[in-house]
Amino acid sequence: MKVDDIYVAGVGVCLPETVPVEDAVAEGRYDADEAAMSGWTGAAVAGDVPAPTLAVHAARQAVDRSGHEPDDFALVIHASTNFQGPELWPTASYIQRHTIGGDAPSLEIKQACSGLLTSIELSCAYLGRTPQPAALLTTADNFGHPQIDRWRYAAGAGTNRLTILGDAGAAVVLSRRSGFARLLVINSMSLPELEAMYRSGVELFPPEPTLGLPIRSGARLAHHREHDPDAHEVGKAMLAQARVTLGKRTLADADLAPDQITRVAHVFSGGQHYIDGALGPMGIDPARGMLDLGRQLGHLAASDHVVALDHLVTTRQVGPGDHVMLIANGGGSLVCAIVEILAHPSWTS
Repeated sequence: MKVDDIYVAGVGVCLPETVPVEDAVAEGRYDADEAAMSGWTGAAVAGDVPAPTLAVHAARQAVDRSGHEPDDFALVIHASTNFQGPELWPTASYIQRHTIGGDAPSLEIKQACSGLLTSIELSCAYLGRTPQPAALLTTADNFGHPQIDRWRYAAGAGTNRLTILGDAGAAVVLSRRSGFARLLVINSMSLPELEAMYRSGVELFPPEPTLGLPIRSGARLAHHREHDPDAHEVGKAMLAQARVTLGKRTLADADLAPDQITRVAHVFSGGQHYIDGALGPMGIDPARGMLDLGRQLGHLAASDHVVALDHLVTTRQVGPGDHVMLIANGGGSLVCAIVEILAHPSWTS
């Protein structure tokens, strides 16, 4: 989907300090062999800072950088992957109250690691119908609670999925007025067949959190692989092909060749294998990915892509005329966008 006159006016991130992998290994929290194979060097750990607080800090930075006033905002969307606070509580309202205020509609979505990019796509349609020119989009997760082990939650998923989790908040302000980057294209697609991989071996009711059971994503994938190996391999192949198909479609919609993509903000992974498999088949040099940055922080759920974009812009690794692809897959949802950098924003000086 081509996009007309939608700009990235501001981005914000809230990154806590990182815990080195060596410390986790020494304390028995992370397997030494897995650490050696995975390539991770650290994970951002927020301690007892709530996920919505991380989102508020990131949102305030994005709004301040955008130059927009509170009355300019038509919409607030918060994307989350894991627990945000009390159940039956409007997280997005909390973030709105502590940032821009006002009475613009606010909502929360899931979509796993694709959540923030999905919010961008949804808000493009919304901004085309409202007098206010801006939308505030946030995401945040803190994986430090007792029901998940950031170092071992993916255990059993296979050597190419030795993921560790980091905590972060990220925010984007989209604008119809102006910005340091222009959104050229954004596309999405779903693979509903993959939902079975992510619930295999787990009952739908009562929900795991109500029973106090640990969340082990890797165990679910391992169960699916063991009990339906053919479907498991077909599912993995479907996801890999869908990622390439979506990326190529997005390149074509933007009238860009693969070598015109300066950098790619993708799901953070500790291993080269993921980057090669995600970018190589699109014709994009895997060296244009964000492997080194991601290895330092852990997989930050839906924050990965904006943290990467913020890093590229603030360190001036991209500048006017450059193109950045943002591509996410979370469960069975995939999103791909391309932005053109228009200027070095003043906050990078």
